[in-house]
Amino acid sequence: MSAAEEKHGGEAERLVIMVNQVAQFFESQAHEPGVLGIADHVAAFWTPRMRDMIFRHLDAGGQGLRPLAREGLESLRARPPKAARKKLEAAGGISVGTMPGADAG
Repeated sequence: MSAAEEKHGGEAERLVIMVNQVAQFFESQAHEPGVLGIADHVAAFWTPRMRDMIFRHLDAGGQGLRPLAREGLESLRARPPKAARKKLEAAGGISVGTMPGADAG
């Protein structure tokens, strides 16, 4: 394995841990708001590079992703972030990007 592959693998592993932590938080909510909450969080707080990397990991099989994390990422990829935010709010959730005082979105 090349140094570049090792670095990419390490970064992807770190992103898997991060999105799984977000998913673990949202697992206490109803399913749809949880999925949409993950999508909203990743859209609001992750850089485009981070999102691209986690999507590449998902495309490569998504090893290590919690089921809800996988669904949240697929949901984000399926619709633009603003559409995801509207769907989240329609499902009774609150977008982290639109909360009063939020520094995202």
